[in-house]
Amino acid sequence: MRKLRIVGQRELRTDAIAKATGRVRFTADMRRKDMLTGKALFAAYPHALIKNIDVSEALRVPGVVTVMTAKDLPGRNGYGVMIQDKPVIVESKTHYEGDAVALVAAVSDEAAREALRRIKVDYELLPAYDDPREAMKEGAVRIHENHPVAEDGNILVTLKLDRGDVEEAFAQADIIIENDYETPIVEHCYMEPDVCIAEPDPLTGGLTVISPAQAVYANRRSLAGVFGIPHNKLRVVSPLVGGGFGGKEDSCLDVSAMAGVLAVKCDRPVYMELTREEVFRTTGKRHATYISHRLAATKEGKVLAVDVRTILNKGAYVSMGGMKEPLHAVTMRTLVYAAGAYHVPNARARSHSVFTNTPYACAFRGFGVPQATFAMECQMDELARRLGMDPVKIRQINMLRHNDRTITGQVMLESRGLGLGECIEKVAERFGWDKALPAAAGPVKKGKGFAVYMYGTGIPLLFEGSNCYAHLQLDGTLSLAVSSTEIGQGLNTVLAQIAAETLGIRVADVVVELSDTAKTPDSGPTVGSRSAVLVGNAVLDACAKLRERMLTVAARYMFAKTDPRDITIEDGVVSVIGKPELKQPLSAVAAKAYASQVPLAVVGSWYPPQASFSAEDGQGNPCHAYAFGAQAVEVTVDVETGVITVQRAVMACDVGKAINPVNVEGQMEGGSAQGLGWALMEESIMEKGVMRNPTFHSYMIPTIEDLPRLEPIIVEHPNELGPYGAKGVGEPATIGMAPAIRNAVWDALGIKINVIPLTARQIIKSVKEHEQGR
Repeated sequence: MRKLRIVGQRELRTDAIAKATGRVRFTADMRRKDMLTGKALFAAYPHALIKNIDVSEALRVPGVVTVMTAKDLPGRNGYGVMIQDKPVIVESKTHYEGDAVALVAAVSDEAAREALRRIKVDYELLPAYDDPREAMKEGAVRIHENHPVAEDGNILVTLKLDRGDVEEAFAQADIIIENDYETPIVEHCYMEPDVCIAEPDPLTGGLTVISPAQAVYANRRSLAGVFGIPHNKLRVVSPLVGGGFGGKEDSCLDVSAMAGVLAVKCDRPVYMELTREEVFRTTGKRHATYISHRLAATKEGKVLAVDVRTILNKGAYVSMGGMKEPLHAVTMRTLVYAAGAYHVPNARARSHSVFTNTPYACAFRGFGVPQATFAMECQMDELARRLGMDPVKIRQINMLRHNDRTITGQVMLESRGLGLGECIEKVAERFGWDKALPAAAGPVKKGKGFAVYMYGTGIPLLFEGSNCYAHLQLDGTLSLAVSSTEIGQGLNTVLAQIAAETLGIRVADVVVELSDTAKTPDSGPTVGSRSAVLVGNAVLDACAKLRERMLTVAARYMFAKTDPRDITIEDGVVSVIGKPELKQPLSAVAAKAYASQVPLAVVGSWYPPQASFSAEDGQGNPCHAYAFGAQAVEVTVDVETGVITVQRAVMACDVGKAINPVNVEGQMEGGSAQGLGWALMEESIMEKGVMRNPTFHSYMIPTIEDLPRLEPIIVEHPNELGPYGAKGVGEPATIGMAPAIRNAVWDALGIKINVIPLTARQIIKSVKEHEQGR
């Protein structure tokens, strides 16, 4: 194998300067004066029957072009990533605050807002559920009377996993630990609000939709029927995305559906942008969970079994809630990771996804794994305490090793990258885990916490895979086209590095097109930490084909009687190995290939080994490879104010191969920051279906002053199926922080708290209850 010259280097991101100087255009920057303004009248009540809608006064507002209700829609009144159960405009019943009751298009923002004020709606209120445990009880009012896939009342789905003999394992156990855990509804908090430009195309009779999206092809499949047009007449474009974290897999559908039907109705371009409060109230959130977790272990610290029941708050619609088929949603992953990153021979898990009247729960960085891992890592800390064993040691005893099986029965292989042990060792060493923390003064207590995790690369779909177009230009530069989206994670830089390394050119000579169904092939969605691996492999495949063609042309026409295997390409120069004087610029070889009718354009593809997961018992191989990691934190807790301060955080992540270490470290630091917010402050507060904190004044997220010193450590155990050994890193990086912080707080206070976020109010309440012996 050739020595790597570009992969593994700290390349400056290809979009860094343009973004830093504010010169790039996001969707909102593309608004034109000839575009109508689109606005939605959202439900006044989260669960209610609509008795009557009167839009007559709204239509009289000067500048209003149209007011649409459900009867005015051009096509199907339903869309969704997995199931088309979310209406564009509700007709007879609202299910949450984010349901659109009517849509307005006007020549100005002011006219559109005035029209919304004049729409009159008569409602008949129904009971609203915030808690899935209440919604799933017998006698609860049905949120969906005739949902296409719901299994039982408000229960969307119950998934199960069974491995080994759980009852026998618990009967033989020396120690049984049983706890309940709760995690909250969380907002994505991406910087760019949801926005769409929908413009009719007079040439094709179709529609162009421009919106910051994480899955342009999925959007087209979901929305074409809504607009009443065939797939090939719906062009979906995603410019640079100002943050997504999974949310813009769904939220762009919401705003695109509304803007699109208005554009079709008016036959004019429509611009629609949600306010920040509308983003809070109407778009998808992280699933809140209620987890009952039982763990059986020996007195030596070996975990024998887990028995886990998880109830997920699905919110109003399916999104990524989980169904029996295809089994690739959040509910499924709470089963797969119910035992964390450990070898547990016996497991029983049940996960229930339940409709409520809160915002629909969707993909959010980690995709159900943070919730499952939080519970397991808290259990492991308690096991260590019960045994008087070091928390690091208990994890080393039980961690997955080569040839071990997960609770789904998948065999772990070092050839796919299995660096958990090294992650644990490096974090413990860098953190100085064996050293006691210095004593704190007064009401301030100190503590340290540890956690480990694993996360599968990609999404376990039966149709998972990726494609790309690669076109070598006559000047030796390369054009790449993929539909996966640059959402701030540095994907385009990574793909440029893979392409440059494989073909033998400079990173500066590679341009990656923005996502556009008219120009790029289906590369799959930008989710599941899949892009660098699956799309990267497709790019590698394409560039390897181009390289082989250029070497063959050079051997035939440039360097007579030379074996192509004795020719190389580096920095855009084609030369004979060992004979540097025999060389030609790649542009000359490309020109000769062009003149000789050798194609300069190729399609690259890559499909992982087919995933499997049984709906009967949860057994199978959900992902081809897994990232692993460990996290240690030091915290201080002021028992008088309840304020927790994370002083230090050390993280190691086995990423297979860091294509660009700067990107990887950025993902690790960003993930840690997001995990800190989830642990300490972030929560969407619902009261009978109404969000009580729908602004950044009342919904807290970490600022730079809340972050500790973040110390990322890159560990590389190559994945034989990844491009140059890579595995995913974007989502794993967020998993370990919350359980590590919770465990550190227990260490500091000696108080076990199983509910996050660990707000000041929560801490003071727990301290007082502890002092009262409760």
